[in-house]
Amino acid sequence: MDVSSLIHMAGDGPNRFLIESLSRINSQVLINQQREFHKALDQVLSEIAQDCLKSLAFPQMQNRSHDIISAVEGTCEWLFQHKTYRSWAACHRGLLWIKGKPGSGKSTLLKYALDKHEARDNALVLSFFFHGRGDELQRTPLGLWRSLLHQALRQAPSALQDLVDEFETKRKQNGKPGEDWHWHEEELWPFFKSSLSKVLKTRPVWLFMDALDECGKENAVRLVEIFKSLLKHLPSQSKGCRICFSSRHYPILHLDDSVLEVCTENENQGDISTFVDNQLAEFQARTSSTIPTWITEHASGVFMWARLVVEQALDLDLGGAGPGEIEGEIHSIPPDLDKLYRQLIQNMKAASQKLIQWICFATRPLSIDELRWAMVIDADCPHRTLQDCQCAKHYVPDSVRMKRQIQTLSCGLAEVSQAQVVQFIHQSVKDFFVEKGLSALDGNVTSTEAAIRAHFRFSKICIRYLAMEEIGCSTSYNDFTFLRYATTSWVAHAQQSDARIVPQADLLALFAWPSNNLMELWVRIYQAIDKYSDGCPPTGTSLLHIGSRYGIFGLVTATLQSTDQTTTVIDVADEYGQTPLSWAAWNGHETVVRSLLEAGATVDMKDDKYGQTPLWWAARNGHEGVPVLPSI
Repeated sequence: MDVSSLIHMAGDGPNRFLIESLSRINSQVLINQQREFHKALDQVLSEIAQDCLKSLAFPQMQNRSHDIISAVEGTCEWLFQHKTYRSWAACHRGLLWIKGKPGSGKSTLLKYALDKHEARDNALVLSFFFHGRGDELQRTPLGLWRSLLHQALRQAPSALQDLVDEFETKRKQNGKPGEDWHWHEEELWPFFKSSLSKVLKTRPVWLFMDALDECGKENAVRLVEIFKSLLKHLPSQSKGCRICFSSRHYPILHLDDSVLEVCTENENQGDISTFVDNQLAEFQARTSSTIPTWITEHASGVFMWARLVVEQALDLDLGGAGPGEIEGEIHSIPPDLDKLYRQLIQNMKAASQKLIQWICFATRPLSIDELRWAMVIDADCPHRTLQDCQCAKHYVPDSVRMKRQIQTLSCGLAEVSQAQVVQFIHQSVKDFFVEKGLSALDGNVTSTEAAIRAHFRFSKICIRYLAMEEIGCSTSYNDFTFLRYATTSWVAHAQQSDARIVPQADLLALFAWPSNNLMELWVRIYQAIDKYSDGCPPTGTSLLHIGSRYGIFGLVTATLQSTDQTTTVIDVADEYGQTPLSWAAWNGHETVVRSLLEAGATVDMKDDKYGQTPLWWAARNGHEGVPVLPSI
């Protein structure tokens, strides 16, 4: 066969172009296959890595992002055309600050950007949404690092083998994670830093963080400095790393020219107009009202203000008000968000105040089922059984009606989240009530006094619940909705209320002191439902132990004054051999230690567990100021 013609064909220009094109395509296919192979390899988690993943996770990790309302169609699109955003997205490494007034739509905007970037090929996209109204891990750097490492380990496990190794070592040496030991912020940050450097060798990284200000001023400033330093010291040959965070204008962050900024209220008037027109479309079609235009013009870049005013307009329309009346009412609304909140709460009743107090000052957000009991029981509750409580006129038996009650009592400022947790509709609402609103509802006392009174009220409600007859007679505690909260939180509320304006002697009456029966029941319940927590009390704990351990001076004083057998009570030991004085010295509560010493507490009693005296515990924990001296 004569192949010369074939050789000639291969040398032709057009055919050479075809062959070279096929070669380039094959090369790109090979690169894509290699990329997919490494991506698939990264997704294979060992059993140990899966256990490590579980140790980093926490139940509320995704709650906040799910609660954020998605952008109305046609809004937020300006961000991708914004010069500053485009510069950040195109740079090799950069930090972008989306800043704005409270309620200006920062969270919705950041979520919109995140959703668009999650589809990027081969990039590692990480996110965290701080939540100032949420649980501790939702509003602290520890929660941030746990969440980011969880996402990174799930998507790029090969970059976190050192974390998995550390997890396995801790598990072998210390026991079960979450019970015998916990992750700490200081140990997790270095793992994130090292893993990022490894990932960036092969993949770009996009990191989005929302509401940085809701983790507290000190933490927010520190985190920004951490991420600035991280970007500055990345190897020059690494892939692109871009970090975007949102926050209010304060805390004032010390940012240099390397940090790019987008200010929401300067850019979102078109979005507010689209939102208002969308919500009032049917009303506008019927009335040709100027209200939509008026709302947009007076919103001053604050979506939350526009949302609340729109809701008022719709409520008035639903109630049968005419266009003129509605316009008059809407035009009288204050243009400031705080003043609008104050106007909304003018007609709040006692039940409203209690609801607002619970949402503001609960040790963690309450579920709708927990709140049902928190609302029906009170400090002076006459009921002794849960059945009697269920027959009370204020008891709401079903969740549908409970949601309506929350909406009504809060004047639309509270909601039930997707996770069935009761919360304010926005962080600015909580800020308003804590700083101003509750003091106005509570007879114009100071905000501090309002908080103290609320906490003392809650400590008594929790104890009232613990004392219900059904709980004392039960051997299983799973069916008592409010029991976990009451058990784990009454002490924290008592701590927060320890001041002269509240009579701590009330707690003695609730516990029927000097009887220790209810205290013993509380200890048994705590050990049954949360045995491994730091707050779980040992068997033999008395009310005086609790007051001494947590530095509740008013409770200690009331307890000492209420008994004739002071020496017997004051030196009683729990199962660890710890006396009230030991606990007070251990935790450095100087005023409590002085009171116990003046009442005749024995200084040199050694505990059974460690064989140490109160003086040793004070010195060991760095409480040199505690007056437990050998000469006493």
